[in-house]
Amino acid sequence: MTNTLIISEEKLREYTDINNNLDSKLITNGVRTAQDIYLQRLTGTTLYEYILAQIDADTLGGHYKTLVDDFIQPFLIYASYWEVLDDIYTRPANNGLIQPTGGSNSEKADGTWYNRKRQGVENKRDYYAERLTNYLIQNQDWFPELNDNGPFWKQNPDYGTQYQSPIVFNRFTKSGHLQGAISAGLRIGDSRYPQFPWGSNVFYPGPRECC
Repeated sequence: MTNTLIISEEKLREYTDINNNLDSKLITNGVRTAQDIYLQRLTGTTLYEYILAQIDADTLGGHYKTLVDDFIQPFLIYASYWEVLDDIYTRPANNGLIQPTGGSNSEKADGTWYNRKRQGVENKRDYYAERLTNYLIQNQDWFPELNDNGPFWKQNPDYGTQYQSPIVFNRFTKSGHLQGAISAGLRIGDSRYPQFPWGSNVFYPGPRECC
């Protein structure tokens, strides 16, 4: 796990309702986990490690700085918060999950309100994940590291089946059918580019008559 954090504890506290008394260690562990698991899954290992190296060297700039400031950090705020929620509201004990109520006091955790809170944070996390993914797909030429994940232990960018269209079109289907699907809001991709399985129709070649 990395020791380089892309967002600070202060930023996470500023943009969420995390109590100022919460142990800093819980926050930094949540940020670290969110980076290593959720962010690395979207960017791939090579781009992720490149960004961390640039931050360590204080040389982050250009498109990479825009990527971090405008797209990665907003995503990490809610990915980290989602990860920290377990430690904020519940603790494991011999008699199950308990909710801290101050000092050494606690009571049995209420799963209903906790799940509602967690779902709200998850919705925001997923919104910023989709926004980050769109940006990477649309500007992949700026980030060559996206396609440089040779060894098996390195992750390729994974945008998940939740972002893929359930409909597959023949490449030479009538242009009217394809354009109609696009106009209806369906995401159209190209199976030749599995690392970018969805997007804003970036692989649609334009109108074409079927032979």
